Amino acid sequence: MLQDKESTRLLYQAISELAEEMGQNQIDTKSVSLLFLDMDLEHEVFENVFGAFVKYVAHRNEEDIEYKDLIALIDQSLPEDRELAPIIKNRIIIGFANNYLPILKPLATDIQNEMGMSIQPDLDI
Repeated sequence: MLQDKESTRLLYQAISELAEEMGQNQIDTKSVSLLFLDMDLEHEVFENVFGAFVKYVAHRNEEDIEYKDLIALIDQSLPEDRELAPIIKNRIIIGFANNYLPILKPLATDIQNEMGMSIQPDLDI
């Protein structure tokens, strides 16, 4: 079906458009997979982060999940030569909460609230 790079790029563009239509933005990650593609991170990194998150939440209650622990798991899963901005790490946590690990939803909501308040509190409209 997809025989060249341009066709693959078109597919990526279509997925990006759908995610945006669903409400994906700087605060709400609808597709964590798309975020990994946007950051030029390989599938292996996605699997490493996902696996680390699954192991982390497996033996914890919702209230025992720590933001700093998830950030550390993301950092440990990245290739040595890669670093991500804090907002991207936040979006990764939110994306996994939205798509794979509902136990992360309360923390994701807290992250979104903090991010929303820090963007620009008084709009000049």
